[in-house]
Amino acid sequence: MEFRPLPDDEAGDRLFARYVQYAFAPNRGPDIDLDDDQPDPPHIRYGLYPADGDEPVSICSSYDFRTHLRGRVLPMGGVSTVATPPEHRRQGYVETMLRELCREYRDDGTPLAALWPFEHPFYAQFGWATASRYLEWRGEPSALREAAAADGSWERVGADAWADLDAVHSTATEGQQLALDRSEAWWRERQLRGWESDPYVYLWRDGDGEPGAYVAYRIEGDWGDRTFVVRSNHEAVDRVALHNVLGFLADHDSQVDAFALRTAPDVPLHEMVDDPEALECTLHAGPMVRLVDVPAALSALTYPVDAQLTVALEDPLLSAVAGRYELTVTDGSATVEQVSESVDSADATLGIGPFSQLVVGYRSAAELRTAGELEADDGTVETLDTLFPERTPHLQEGF
Repeated sequence: MEFRPLPDDEAGDRLFARYVQYAFAPNRGPDIDLDDDQPDPPHIRYGLYPADGDEPVSICSSYDFRTHLRGRVLPMGGVSTVATPPEHRRQGYVETMLRELCREYRDDGTPLAALWPFEHPFYAQFGWATASRYLEWRGEPSALREAAAADGSWERVGADAWADLDAVHSTATEGQQLALDRSEAWWRERQLRGWESDPYVYLWRDGDGEPGAYVAYRIEGDWGDRTFVVRSNHEAVDRVALHNVLGFLADHDSQVDAFALRTAPDVPLHEMVDDPEALECTLHAGPMVRLVDVPAALSALTYPVDAQLTVALEDPLLSAVAGRYELTVTDGSATVEQVSESVDSADATLGIGPFSQLVVGYRSAAELRTAGELEADDGTVETLDTLFPERTPHLQEGF
C-alpha cells in the first residue's frame, strides 16, 4: 500500500467527489456535479493506493491548523472526509491510512491531530478521544426577548470584512483551549462559504464603532416552519455583545418560528432568560483529539509548577508513541524524553486517548483514575492535576 496525495487535477477532483458523495450523501445518487463555485478551504487530499491499482481503497483530507493550548500556539492536523467505498471496507484500510497520516504529522512537526467522528467508538480504537463538547439550544425567538439588548449597531458584511470578524474571534476565544488561529483563506472559504448556500453574515459594533460580535447563519424551511440556524459561526467579545446577539435572534420572531444555536458548554443561556423552560438544551460530544508526538507537544506548553515524573503510554495506532516518558518541569518549561518502549515501572500508566484529554484539559487525572483509565497513586494524580489543570476546551470549527 502507498499513502500519497490525490492528483491535483480534474480527475482527482472527480475521484474525491465520488468517494465523499457515496460516504456522506449516498441519497443523491451516483451522478457527480462539480460546481466550480463550491468552497475550497485549504487542505490536502490523500489516498491509500494498492501496489497494483490506480484508484485508492480509502481517502481522507487533512487541514493544517494552529491551535491555542495552555499558553502556546501549536500546529494541529485536522483529519476529515475519511471515506472507503463499500467494496474495500472491513479490511483495515482506514487504520493503515490514519497511521500513515499521523506519521506525516510527526515528520512535519505537528504534534496534535483532531477530527469530527461519525462514530466516537470507531476512532477511539485508534487513540482519539473526545476533547470538546457543545450545547445546542432550540426555542422560539421570543424566548430570548428578555435577554436581548439593542446597543451599538448591526451591519451586513461579506468576506472582505474577515479581518473585523477575526478581531472578534481572537478576543472572544482568548484563553480558550483548542481555539484556532483562523487564516484569511479559512475565513473566506470555510467560515463564510457554504456547499449548498452561503450564510448571511452580520457584524455588531459597539457604541465606539469597535467590532464586538458577529453572526453567520441560514434560515431553513418554508413559510410557517422556518428556523434561524446558527452553528459554529457566531462569537461575542463579552456579555454585553452576547446580549446583542440574542437581541438579533429575537428580532427575527416575526420571520421565523424557531432558532437553533450552538454554544460552548459553559454559556449560561438558561440564566439569561426569564423562562428557562422555554429553551430546549442538548449537550453533545464534539470533536476528538490525540497526541501524535508526545515530547513535541509537552515541551511546547507552559506549566504552573515544577515537577518530575514518569508516564507510560499505550497506543493502539502508533508504535513510536507507545512507551515510558520522563517529564521534568522547571520554571514553567518541560523537557520530555522517551526513555523506554516498555510501559512498566512508571508513576502513571494510561492510554494515549485519555492522556490527550488530560493534556488539553478536558478531563482531570482524578476523573481518569476513578473511571479506571489511569493507574497512579494519590501523589501522582495530584501532580498531574497541578501540571494539567482541568479546563473547558471548545474546538468549534467544522472541518
